[in-house]
Amino acid sequence: MLKLRKVSIVILAQAHNPSIISPDWVRKVLLVKEAPSNFVHTPPFSLFDSASFLLTVDIGRLELVSKVLDEEHISTCGQVANAYFRTLPHIPYRSLGLNYIWEYSCEPSGKPLPRVKLVIDDLNLIRVFNGRSIKYGGSVRVEFKPFVLTMKIDYEDDRTIVFNYNFSYVIETARKAANMTKSLLSLKSRSQEITELMLTGGKAGNG
Repeated sequence: MLKLRKVSIVILAQAHNPSIISPDWVRKVLLVKEAPSNFVHTPPFSLFDSASFLLTVDIGRLELVSKVLDEEHISTCGQVANAYFRTLPHIPYRSLGLNYIWEYSCEPSGKPLPRVKLVIDDLNLIRVFNGRSIKYGGSVRVEFKPFVLTMKIDYEDDRTIVFNYNFSYVIETARKAANMTKSLLSLKSRSQEITELMLTGGKAGNG
């Protein structure tokens, strides 16, 4: 069974301002209507934790997590990040990451997990390790302009394999970065499509 485990947005900057992230500011500016169940508000670090979203900000890094993983909340998560960029365009931003974690677990009575294999030129690593049992992980880097996708694959245990997607965008302007946040929902679908194709041995189209 394939399951979406996490969706998040990470914004790296030379100088975020955590001290402005008050509950009132989050409600009025970022348009998050929920009251926080947990809140930290200090100059070096702020945290806003509500039923649907988790926002953490320090000087160099902002992370916004959609705790509810339906399309409505994922779309709203992108809108919150969009509002942040448009409200604070003069922050020296570095990069934007749209992130998705998928897990695939096989049924107890079903077929085993798919095997990830690594071949270097014509050398199969099984020969290097004298036929010992091997489980591979891996990292793949692909251009999905204007993003660069880094995908990591690893086995969590004998019945679960995890696919971690990071679509990274180097920020030129806050306005362009704000527009990139609109891809949060569509790239979630694309990451699901890629995962399903890998699990079934299919072929992805160009894009």
